[in-house]
Amino acid sequence: MLRISRRFALVVVTMLAISLLSLGGIAAGQSRKPFEGIKIVVFGDAGQNLKPFEWYKDKIKEESGIVIDQVVGVPFTSVYEKLKTEFVAQTGAYDVVVFYPAYLGEFAGLGYLMPLDDFAKKYDPKLDDVSTGVRELNCKYGGKLYALPYDGDVLNLYYRKDLFNNATEKANFKKQFGRDLKVPETWEEFLDIAKFFTRKKGDKLAGETLKEDFYGSAELAARGFSYAWWLARFGSLGGVYFDEDMKPLINSEKGVKALELFKESLKYSPPDVMAYGYEELKNAYLEGKVAMVIQWSDIQKKAQDPRISKIENRSGIAAVPGSRVGDKIVRSAPMPVGRVLAIPRTARHPEAAYWVARYLSVETSLHDVSSSETGLDPYRKSHYANPKSFAALLGNEEAAKEYLDIVAVNLENAYPELNIPGAGNYQDVLDLYINRALSGEMTPKAALDAVAKEWDQITKKLGAARQKEIYLKAVETWKALGIWQ
Repeated sequence: MLRISRRFALVVVTMLAISLLSLGGIAAGQSRKPFEGIKIVVFGDAGQNLKPFEWYKDKIKEESGIVIDQVVGVPFTSVYEKLKTEFVAQTGAYDVVVFYPAYLGEFAGLGYLMPLDDFAKKYDPKLDDVSTGVRELNCKYGGKLYALPYDGDVLNLYYRKDLFNNATEKANFKKQFGRDLKVPETWEEFLDIAKFFTRKKGDKLAGETLKEDFYGSAELAARGFSYAWWLARFGSLGGVYFDEDMKPLINSEKGVKALELFKESLKYSPPDVMAYGYEELKNAYLEGKVAMVIQWSDIQKKAQDPRISKIENRSGIAAVPGSRVGDKIVRSAPMPVGRVLAIPRTARHPEAAYWVARYLSVETSLHDVSSSETGLDPYRKSHYANPKSFAALLGNEEAAKEYLDIVAVNLENAYPELNIPGAGNYQDVLDLYINRALSGEMTPKAALDAVAKEWDQITKKLGAARQKEIYLKAVETWKALGIWQ
């Protein structure tokens, strides 16, 4: 009986060991695929910037078990309306939402988004690697994390290096202005250079006779985003949207001067510049019609593409000009558009959704922002430290490093979009009257006074107390970053 007991005991122990090993294997499998079979739905603006969700869906499923069941894309201009409708209806239709940071204050302030701080402790989104402007202005509200970065849109100055480095042009500029020709540091210098390079058909430019008129600068002056080009000047002068009691400050002396500087620049721009949106502004530069433009981060990539560019290897990139304050130059680089990844409070699988958002914000981001197949732009320090990844897009590694260094500088000098409820309405009114001033229909002062009056009406309609509460949350961050002077 003793032998049988020992044999029986051995069998039992062996079976227990096998069971434990099996359970260990299951546990290990679960740790590799913590969200097995969970399906999520992604929402964002249709087109190239949703491609990464398709590119990596198999890898995401392999690593986490998550199935990207659907990617819902809508037109660029419909993102706010569609999301607002969903957030009010609370159907839980989406798990990951891609939107523009201008909406963050409203969406977070009204409780539509899930705070991500607890998830971030569990799955590190490497925020220390993210540019300050993107991290603090685009992803946080009231000190809490509500979104992860996905796209680092920011305005940059682009200029024709061949013209700035031409010996004859340099000598003529110094003779006319008494200083060396170099990339403008202030808005006044920007105007001088724009004036200098504006030439007529038949004039000489860098030793060649012009076959058509040439212009010193161009900016986005069409309805839609022209307010952001005004913001670059307004922010550098120390301007802010409202005071702490929600009194509009856009019609202050700083606001008026900023609009006067913007309007003055149009004297040295193509005659149809008031119709220049993104495409027209891009084309004017790439077709060699202007010496300088201020544009989004992808322009330098396009300048190196011989299929669409006549200025290949001749485009430089620099920090946006600023305003001289004492012995320093204050620069403000607006970040219109951009994209972030967030999780609605009604998401059915918030932790799985966060896992996917983090995956695209961290693990695949270097590839995505350096791909010619997306319009996503760099926003991480690790992006800036990898010029090799951008070399093919920008011609060579040296050009890539120049590009990345400047984008990093402009993002560190970022100026926030107004991100409170009704931001779209406030910005549309601002853009409308800026256009009226640029066209000469109104004076800069009259135009901005009209903006201030309509802004007061919007604030009252939306509830002044609530608007103030949400705005002051943003102001806390602006003060910490030195934007509020």
